[in-house]
Amino acid sequence: MSPALALFGLRLLLLLALYGFLAALFWMLWQDLRSAAQTTQARARKLGRLVVVESKLAGLAPGAEFPLMPVTSLGRASTNTASLPDEAASLEHALLHLRDGQWWLEDLASRNGTRLNGQAITQPAPVVPGDVIGVGRVKLKVEVE
Repeated sequence: MSPALALFGLRLLLLLALYGFLAALFWMLWQDLRSAAQTTQARARKLGRLVVVESKLAGLAPGAEFPLMPVTSLGRASTNTASLPDEAASLEHALLHLRDGQWWLEDLASRNGTRLNGQAITQPAPVVPGDVIGVGRVKLKVEVE
């Protein structure tokens, strides 16, 4: 075999390896994009809502709703899923999250505590539809679809 033919064969092999690498890269990117789209659709799916049943705040009337997400944060900060304009609520007051098909309420070391059906919680507690969550001067009813 001549050196020119061997060099041509190596170039061809390198070209095939490069195209194989690019094809694998695009395949992984495509799979990642599909996975991200499925995750976004799952997040957009309505899981339920929190309905204000009692509020002593001027800016939050009874009947106001907040969507339930797989992880729903409650508190005074505007970054929360349920932002409550209440000085009695901590910035990051409580967390309501879905784990293995069960909703759980967790107090995030808030200064005034979190109540579930009128009882203060100190550790994560299971939540069922119809339960009332108390955060500051606001009471929210859990409605699951």
